[in-house]
Amino acid sequence: MMSELPEFAEEYSFHERVRMLVRCLVIGGTFILLWKLWLLPTFTAFAATAQCRSVFGVPGTDVLWYGLFVVFPLFLALVFGFIEGRHGLKILRDGQSPPIAAKVLRPTRIKRGPAARRAGYLYALAFMPFVGIAIWGYFQAASLSRMSHSKHPVCTANHSFKADGFVAA
Repeated sequence: MMSELPEFAEEYSFHERVRMLVRCLVIGGTFILLWKLWLLPTFTAFAATAQCRSVFGVPGTDVLWYGLFVVFPLFLALVFGFIEGRHGLKILRDGQSPPIAAKVLRPTRIKRGPAARRAGYLYALAFMPFVGIAIWGYFQAASLSRMSHSKHPVCTANHSFKADGFVAA
């Protein structure tokens, strides 16, 4: 009885790896620059004055709590579902992991049968923990929102608030 030799997926060449690294560095660097120079300062300014703002008629504190605890995890679920979900559906379609014509970074044995199906379902459902966090976060945000509505800050014209005689700028 002859045993079959293991089959391995195709690996990226050196030049493909360098191109992938450069692309990741450019995209990652752009994201970090956007985060540091625009998103973080905007978020910090909004969070500091959220109790004195409203967005489309919704109180700013509600926007802050629901955004952090519900919208952000759902956004991550969408990203994971788009990236890993597509990969999982390809595995389920092809019946092997990694899928047909997919390249890998290191030597990877091709799995078929139930092991490939398990991997496909795990990839396809990788977004579900974020959905669970968003469901949990909804209740946390609702509780925090009720607590923030019980306090009534005195807001000034520049969206800062007065609390205990101190003015936050």
